Amino acid sequence: NSVTPSFMYVSKFFESRGTAIRWFDCRCGKGKQLMPFEGDCAAHSLKVLHRNQSLPSSWKSYCNYLCECRGKQLRVVPNGGKCKCQLAEDGVHHGLEVFETSDNRGFGVRVRKGVRIKKHEILCHYAGEIITSKEAKRRDQEYAKSHEGSYLLDMDEKGLYCIDATNFRSVAAFINHSCSEPNCQLFRALGNHLDANFPYLGLRAKENIGELTELTFNYGEKPTGFCLNCKGVHCLCKQCKEMEHRT
Repeated sequence: NSVTPSFMYVSKFFESRGTAIRWFDCRCGKGKQLMPFEGDCAAHSLKVLHRNQSLPSSWKSYCNYLCECRGKQLRVVPNGGKCKCQLAEDGVHHGLEVFETSDNRGFGVRVRKGVRIKKHEILCHYAGEIITSKEAKRRDQEYAKSHEGSYLLDMDEKGLYCIDATNFRSVAAFINHSCSEPNCQLFRALGNHLDANFPYLGLRAKENIGELTELTFNYGEKPTGFCLNCKGVHCLCKQCKEMEHRT
């Protein structure tokens, strides 16, 4: 029997009331409006942009959607260089599938049969509704009362804005948490705009990942849930379950 999902699938995040992204050209500098590109999107140019924006060193910078070589990685561009940028915001980059876990953790995401992912490759990005931290706190309390799972994720380290993937989500929302052995890593990047409050949230492979392997990443905060095995409430990742069940 088919089940009607309680959410709408989206491939990009979108703004809500209380949020407003400042849009700029990603290579023309702070304060300039979006315009056709001039020059190239080589790595050194993006590093200069990154430095001028005073972004955290862990963040990435990508071409925006007006770039000539957009979507054509390693294609030779007019100035003789090569565009090696991978795009964080273009949805799913590899064959992935949602499946029901066998150990009562609900749904998860794994690599499809016949697909192999190399270390550092981008897998997908976390999409949903952008909301303020104040609204996120209100919704989190509401979800807790209704016993719904929370799909809230901070957009940056300051926690001013969040992505809520409860009602609108991409495949990334189904990727489960792992405390000590995640094979994926969350990263932040700017692409179509230079507003550091609203980065793209991408997921990258921490190691080579083979077919039918479940994807996991560390949420930052340890989630808890009801364990059917011990009837207790604790983190349900593999490592924590083993630890809890030994005691």
